[in-house]
Amino acid sequence: MSEYPVSIDDVIVCDMTFPQSPCGPLYTPDFAGAMRERLALGVTYTSITIASDEPTIDGAMRWLGEARAHIADHPDLYVLVERVADIERAKAEGKVAINFHFQGTNALLGDLGLVEVYSRLGVKHMLMAYNSRNLVADGCHEDSDVGLSRYGKALVAEMNRVGMIVDVSHTGYRSSLDAMELSSAPVIFSHSNAKALWNHQRNITDEQARACAATGGVIGVNGVGLFLSEARFDNSPEIIARHIDHFANLVGPQHVGFGLDSVHDIPYFLSNFAKAGRDRKYPVGGYLTSNKPAFAGPDVIAKVAQVLARMGWGEAELKGVMGGNWLRVMAQVWG
Repeated sequence: MSEYPVSIDDVIVCDMTFPQSPCGPLYTPDFAGAMRERLALGVTYTSITIASDEPTIDGAMRWLGEARAHIADHPDLYVLVERVADIERAKAEGKVAINFHFQGTNALLGDLGLVEVYSRLGVKHMLMAYNSRNLVADGCHEDSDVGLSRYGKALVAEMNRVGMIVDVSHTGYRSSLDAMELSSAPVIFSHSNAKALWNHQRNITDEQARACAATGGVIGVNGVGLFLSEARFDNSPEIIARHIDHFANLVGPQHVGFGLDSVHDIPYFLSNFAKAGRDRKYPVGGYLTSNKPAFAGPDVIAKVAQVLARMGWGEAELKGVMGGNWLRVMAQVWG
């Protein structure tokens, strides 16, 4: 296990975004191996992407069923998470705590009644949009920036009611601000970096970060080189720590965490998802149109914590960014 600058025995390390799954359009061949790797590196909790704004209810339901079956088939490895207590149990038993998220809201197809259904099946946070416009919001790569639709506003209220975390990564500027203004519960950016450090459309402004913190939410910094600096392939612990430290200085260290968005098998990912680079959700010149995407793996968490410690971060702040801040939001929203 990588060396953390604090005792790993009493820290629950959380990664709010793993963009692959054991089934469906985001399938990765050795999903269990990826989760075992995380466990060996001290990561207890991981939220996995089941759908990425595919407009399908039957697909989402099928993928959820297959993923839940995979988890049930490996009781020695996984704990399926409903509450924070499940994550604590996984830590005590040396297992991976896991549940799901949608990167977008198209799996609802406009039906608010499905929010509670998906939540009961383990979808515990959901992005408003994924890069492009949907029924709810504009994505961050749209030319327009019109804010939440009336349906989107009703969706925020329904997510609050059932205890699903509102997530505004990949979402347009005005739409994200609308969601944070309307939500009665903490809102998160599960995997977004600082636009003040690198002016990329996928990154968020200081105003968005302040609005997130005002809800009690957390910003999960990702390890994707394209979103970290103009260098595009620099996903070093030092550059990731810079983004974390920027947000901490801006809104407080209690509002920052990890949402690495790391890919386990990059060659497989490129060979099977290269077609997504031609999809309208992905702008030309980025994402999967890059021949050499840089993803920081779960081993980077300990290394980033070491950098932050050298920068003067104390033990309580480090424990928060490694996972405690996410646990606070989960406890508040999930109950």
